Amino acid sequence: MSAHIDVDVIIVGYGPVGQYLAYKLGHLGYDVVALERYPDVYGYPRAVHFDDEIARLFQSIGLNSDDNPAVAPYNNLYRWVNEDKQVLVDVDWRGAGRSGWHTSNFFYQPDLEKEINAIVATESRTQVLRGWTAIGLEQDADGVTITAQETKPAAGVEPTTRTFRGRYAIGVDGANSFVRESLGLTMTDLGFEFDWLILDMFPNEPMDFDPPAWQWCRPSGPTTVVPGGNPHRRRWEYLRMPGETIEELNDEATAWKRLEEFGLTPENSVMERHTVYTFRGRWADEWRKGRVLIAGDAAHLMPPFAGQGMCSGIRDAENIVWKLDAVLSGRSPDSLLDTYGPERTEHVRYWIDFSIGLGQVICITDPEVAAGRDAAMMAVVADPSLAPPPPPPAHLGEGLKSSHAAAGFLSYQGVVAVNGETGKFDDLLGYGWTVLARPGSLAGLSGATRAAAEGHGFRFVEVGEGAAVADVEGTYTRWFDELDADAVIVRPDFYVYDVGSDDGLDDAVSGLLDTLTGHAVGA
Repeated sequence: MSAHIDVDVIIVGYGPVGQYLAYKLGHLGYDVVALERYPDVYGYPRAVHFDDEIARLFQSIGLNSDDNPAVAPYNNLYRWVNEDKQVLVDVDWRGAGRSGWHTSNFFYQPDLEKEINAIVATESRTQVLRGWTAIGLEQDADGVTITAQETKPAAGVEPTTRTFRGRYAIGVDGANSFVRESLGLTMTDLGFEFDWLILDMFPNEPMDFDPPAWQWCRPSGPTTVVPGGNPHRRRWEYLRMPGETIEELNDEATAWKRLEEFGLTPENSVMERHTVYTFRGRWADEWRKGRVLIAGDAAHLMPPFAGQGMCSGIRDAENIVWKLDAVLSGRSPDSLLDTYGPERTEHVRYWIDFSIGLGQVICITDPEVAAGRDAAMMAVVADPSLAPPPPPPAHLGEGLKSSHAAAGFLSYQGVVAVNGETGKFDDLLGYGWTVLARPGSLAGLSGATRAAAEGHGFRFVEVGEGAAVADVEGTYTRWFDELDADAVIVRPDFYVYDVGSDDGLDDAVSGLLDTLTGHAVGA
């Protein structure tokens, strides 16, 4: 038995990245089908951390990370210690980041997926089909055909097959992606490969650690100890040591023996997940082929030491959403999607390299090498002036951005007041292309350019003293000063497109419109 379904977008995979895509595209008015091979929410956590940028993206789908039972905002240090638990470095994860949310958040993935799924369910144009495995992919100049089969048909019953036809398809089906393999896309692998035992624990009583997240960089057995999303749950990760086999680590008795030093036993805690996972650093060489794109673990893998794996997948999704919207609506040519891969590859390579760098510090098992590491890092603790300058933040690669030095970096979200209400910028002013400007700096913008931009969904917002939008905490005023600018053009995914003065704003906006529409404004 088979059935045929026509939609605008087919999503293969329905983890957090697929869920985000499914909601956003449905909310924009497109017919979407999401195929997931598991019949229900996968019951075990994988990712446990997201940052302030992802909290802002979750804000855009109506999920408040500061007030959600699946999420535990983190306001503490991320401490690295040596064998003797002497401090090697304290990473400050306190306070809010530039996106206006906690810099760090821990979460329990099964519960978070249920929360997002409930949000997706509010979109009538999004159809989620669980228990369906993609088994075929074909595409032509007009669209993509995906064939899927029931993952677990009833005993003695021939599996049902369905065919789905979409204008575009997105593969977010994990590290062993069927979509990526079907497209023949290759991957670059940096050769970083370590096996780790992952233990997700639920102690009967909450366990207190100061700070709650830390790396025990001991050559006798590197260990990660982090929160698991609520006061009870915690995660331990243990490096597979030389001489140990994966079979040994897969033995639950081995896991309990490892946990003895923390006072955990089968009598006082529940082992929710016990698995061996290989940490790798790799990315796809192409992220798009024709009308099919890949994202999330299908496009990249990184060690978890910076907590940026799922974050990178959600960023992929947001990059796709606004560009695909522009293409599907006819506002932009299909070539806009060509910017997706180069932009995201550069950004994700930053986090892969950063995570591997952390891993090269953590995964040391030679005591002499560890002693040298400890001496160097503890010297910086004693004299912070010895610390190397911090690297610049992650940024987008070549794509839709200007040549300004700040282009491609993440923008800010501040607290504003407008029409008697005070709150986060996005909550009060919405989403989309945004031209942020100092008070009075939009005066030089021509009426024709502004009208054309507003027709493409642009918003023009003067913020600061005397403007209709008050800069309550001075976030935007400080940012303008830092950039020595009168205006900033911010993309729908919150990355900076361009920065400039009021007298160059008209040319910047009209030039951007030319690029987005594929023709000169007014032509």
